[in-house]
Amino acid sequence: MSLTINNKSIQRVMVVDNQPDSLDAIAYSIEEASLEPIVYQKPFTSIQECLSMVTTKAEAAIFAHHLGPQNTVHFSGASAVAHLYQQQFPSLLVTAWAEADIDNIRSFRRYIPVLIRSGNAQAETIQEGFKLCLSEFEQQYAPNRRPWRTILRIKEVNINQGFPTQSMVYALVPAWNPHEVVRFPLSLIPEHLQPAIDTGTYLFAKVNTGADHYDELYFAEFEVAEKPRGKYAKLLRS
Repeated sequence: MSLTINNKSIQRVMVVDNQPDSLDAIAYSIEEASLEPIVYQKPFTSIQECLSMVTTKAEAAIFAHHLGPQNTVHFSGASAVAHLYQQQFPSLLVTAWAEADIDNIRSFRRYIPVLIRSGNAQAETIQEGFKLCLSEFEQQYAPNRRPWRTILRIKEVNINQGFPTQSMVYALVPAWNPHEVVRFPLSLIPEHLQPAIDTGTYLFAKVNTGADHYDELYFAEFEVAEKPRGKYAKLLRS
């Protein structure tokens, strides 16, 4: 059988996971969803090879986040899912690292509509996940995923000179939660804007302010903003 949504049909689902137990469990859930699992366990030499294999052999994919040392060139499941999303190829991320590796995953979260905790990849969850992917390709967003242009106030910038990719920004997103500071990689902000980023800087960004949980938040399309005044300044005060 196949799953048809918005005139797009999914029958074969490739599973990319280096852990045999979790791979078998996901494959079983795919079968329970009346879809055909395709298991690929050989090492990839590049993310391009991986994406080509997936899009050639299947109509959808499920990735673990940590793919392990089997890959000659290391890349994460989060990055693979994000690349596939931008090709409008439905993909899900299944991981136990949603909190432990939140900074790396956050870099790609805009393009990961569905993140499933390990052990929760049931047939219904998989079917619903692919529906959400295909809906986003049509600009139809679930409330927790819809991007809104909103203002951020930078509370702190932590520059890591030795490992620039680990430099972090700490910010308030009042439209999401005016009392909780959120962390995200500095690399999400375009390079030409980064020199202007410091404590007290205000930015506009596209953020899914309807997110239920901290690890669902994504940030995109940054702009430098003028310092708010009046009621908006009070809202951002902390």
